[in-house]
Amino acid sequence: MSITNRLAKHYWKGSMRKLRKMKGQYGPDPYMKYKEIDLFTELLQNLKPKKVLEYGCGFSTLYYPGMLEKDASWISVEHDDQWYAQIAPEIEAKNEKVKVFNVKPDIAEYPDDGYYEHFHSYIHFPEQFAPFDLILVDGMARESCIENGMKLLAPDGVLVIHDCNRKKYQPYIKKFPFWVIMEDFRKTAGGFGFGRADKSLDNLIDFNRHAGLWKIDSVINNIFKFKYLIGKKSKPFRLLRS
Repeated sequence: MSITNRLAKHYWKGSMRKLRKMKGQYGPDPYMKYKEIDLFTELLQNLKPKKVLEYGCGFSTLYYPGMLEKDASWISVEHDDQWYAQIAPEIEAKNEKVKVFNVKPDIAEYPDDGYYEHFHSYIHFPEQFAPFDLILVDGMARESCIENGMKLLAPDGVLVIHDCNRKKYQPYIKKFPFWVIMEDFRKTAGGFGFGRADKSLDNLIDFNRHAGLWKIDSVINNIFKFKYLIGKKSKPFRLLRS
């Protein structure tokens, strides 16, 4: 399928999802751009992980485990009581491979700054189930989850962090011997970082193929945001790697 057709498909599906959201309907797709869903799906298909850890459960937890092998398992750790009570029963009823754990912060209320220390239990809880073939970091205390996740990976394992457009996460993913970061036009959300300890990621994802679509998507979105009219610098796509 050509880049043009792939983009058109993504924009159509994205528009339909926005309409559902306006009606108060959420899911079943992960709350990611469809280009991101395609990227993560390719990783799952090629890596074929037997044990997956996810920091922060959500619609991804409903969607991606269905792509795993029959003997695989998916563990998700969620800190928010209300969200856990809302989504965990639906997740576990849909897929017996998945187990969601509610691991609360170590104090009832935490300050806006310097609160990562209060997520010690959340960060370290998955250690009892290690090692993992794949870790998806998409919840709280992400910097600390990346650092701890490096210790929880199996020898050929891969760690992925969502929203790696946020610059503060990038130094942590760059601690891996092999890493790739894909940024698009957004500054506070979206983008992926991938880390691996022992070998390149290129046998798992065709980054150049995805980069072509991501680059065009960033150009289109920068144009339609009319940044040039207010003299605001647009943010280009970037593919960074070790």
